[in-house]
Amino acid sequence: MQSDSDAVAVVALACNYPGGCGDPDSLWQFLSEGRSALGPVPSDRWARDLDAPRRDKGRSGGFLGAPFPHSFDAPFFDISPAEALALDPQQRLLLETGWRALEGAGIAIEPMAGRPIGVFVALSTGDYQNARLWQPGAADSFTATGVSPAAAAGRLSYSFGFDGPSMSVDTACSSSLVAIHLARQAIRNGECEAALVAGVNALLVPNLFDCLETMNLLSPDGVCRAFDAGANGYVRAEGCGAIVLKPLGAALGDGNEILALIRGSAVNQDGRTGGLTAPSGAAQQKVIAKALASAGLTPGEIDYVEAHGTGTPLGDAIELNALAESYAKDRDAATPLLIGSVKTNIGHLEAGAGMAGVIKTILALRHGMIPGHPRLEKPTPHLAWELVAMRAPTEPTAWPATDHPRRAGVSSFGFSGTNGHVILEQAPVFEPADRQVPGAVVLPISARTPAALEESAAALAAWLEAAPRDLIDVAFTLGVGRTPFPHRRVVVGSDAAELARLLRGEPTADETDWEKDPALKRLAELGAIWASGGDVDWARLYGPAGGRLVAMPGHPFHPQRYWIDAPVIMAEPVRPATPKPDALPVKPDDWRALVADHARAVLGEVHAEPLDPHLPLTDQGFTSLLGLELRRALEVALGRQLPASLLYDYPTLDRMAAFLAGARATTPRRVPVPRPEPVEDKDFDFLDTLSPTELADLIEREIDR
Repeated sequence: MQSDSDAVAVVALACNYPGGCGDPDSLWQFLSEGRSALGPVPSDRWARDLDAPRRDKGRSGGFLGAPFPHSFDAPFFDISPAEALALDPQQRLLLETGWRALEGAGIAIEPMAGRPIGVFVALSTGDYQNARLWQPGAADSFTATGVSPAAAAGRLSYSFGFDGPSMSVDTACSSSLVAIHLARQAIRNGECEAALVAGVNALLVPNLFDCLETMNLLSPDGVCRAFDAGANGYVRAEGCGAIVLKPLGAALGDGNEILALIRGSAVNQDGRTGGLTAPSGAAQQKVIAKALASAGLTPGEIDYVEAHGTGTPLGDAIELNALAESYAKDRDAATPLLIGSVKTNIGHLEAGAGMAGVIKTILALRHGMIPGHPRLEKPTPHLAWELVAMRAPTEPTAWPATDHPRRAGVSSFGFSGTNGHVILEQAPVFEPADRQVPGAVVLPISARTPAALEESAAALAAWLEAAPRDLIDVAFTLGVGRTPFPHRRVVVGSDAAELARLLRGEPTADETDWEKDPALKRLAELGAIWASGGDVDWARLYGPAGGRLVAMPGHPFHPQRYWIDAPVIMAEPVRPATPKPDALPVKPDDWRALVADHARAVLGEVHAEPLDPHLPLTDQGFTSLLGLELRRALEVALGRQLPASLLYDYPTLDRMAAFLAGARATTPRRVPVPRPEPVEDKDFDFLDTLSPTELADLIEREIDR
């Protein structure tokens, strides 16, 4: 078996799946209850497309609820409204879900730090660009990066300041497992210290539905019946899932909670088969064998397989027989291989499907419970079930008790012929070191805005009261594993109830008691330093006490609508009127209004709420490129050249307006530089008397000198 030193640990999970499964806890409850998220196309999904009523009829899928896909918290990610409008909702989901995963992993974001963290993204559809952005007049300077699959991974690396390997993977339905395989290899090869891996899909237009229906791949009644005799096709779904991977030793050293281990992985191809999209049972057996070999395990050491299980009669039959041959051939009937497919609950997320299966399996490993496989009324006759030690439990089933750790395989097969298989193992059991209960802890919280700070404080208070919490872990996570934002608040208390009251601003004990307790007073002083914008080494305070990074409420998102309805013809951008030179502002407020109008126009939100005149424009959606565009707009308006570093020398509306008001020259943008008047210098008149040879000798002597 592979040694622990070679193991790759999963240290965080995040997801946004149909059925209201916006986090791993809600997903687990959903799966445990055997529920289904499959339903009709939302009425507003593509209602404005031509012939929508006919194209929607009878269609089903696993769809996310509002505010997806129309809305997104662009300011949180320093994205301007104009850029957000061009941003594929898949990239929006990746940013939000990726952020949640990084919070869970305790990775504080410092965009300019350049940490060697890899990003591996699985996606394969392009609904937004194909049917919405590629309309006459719709493309702009943000379209290329907004819809590029390559930019989807690059945007995560850019936004979070990671300089490890960054790539988008498209092998159709096996993309997520291929991305995990590549991330595992990169970590083991030392190419990155950690990896963010995500799989995403979005159903924004009916085009691909039309294509898949002509191929008879979709279930006509919108029900996924994987492994059932009545299986009649798959049901499309959308959503996003993400995990964070680290070497096991590094994860333990960093204080991460280990959620599971990736023991093995493998990728292969069907090669030449009966057709490009026809699955190969032989290739599936080979990829499973390679994954087991990379893990150093035998088939009998795997208890459960999260199957590809799409619900297509041919695909299910081939996969079931490959699983039986790979895992159940020599198995004892008393300990059959258990199988299931999350697609029966939330649908088939295509490029994101393997990630959904991995997250479900990690949750099952942690809970020691395998969710029931719904809609299995009569097992498919294409497998001799009575002769094979393999079954799909229809009710929640305790993980089989064995003499080895819980282990599972996860399969994904792309219609391109690329196959992936991953071997997961339950997290090792580590006994926490004995530590004294602290007399008090200091909890530092921060947010991008005052409203978000209040919301974060309320969410943390509710979380502290919901269940027993280790306060050292809570303090360590907030101090070491969270990104410090400008709006800050600190509370100091000795128990969860007191801290919750302080977070909600409720009255507590008399603070004069702090003077009697030097340790408490010192915590309060450290908190005050941090709250005022200073740096505090929280790891030094809580690391020696055995602090661990734990999952807890994260920074709230405040989505706003950014959407291009189709069909669409984009009008020319609305620009503020250019003032005449003799009508330039005089009063400071008028200068500020002029700059604000142009800034909002550049951002693409002429009618939006006013910009904060005191907050840096880079904190309100401006990038360096938008800064150049604002400078050009102001040059046209004012009729003069402005410094190239305008945005960075004068970062706020107030400072920029003050600069412009203090230099109100109205000369044209390009002023001819006058030549200096010729100056008579009689000292050089002698040159006119020299012969060409004498002049050449003089020049040569001067050069030598």
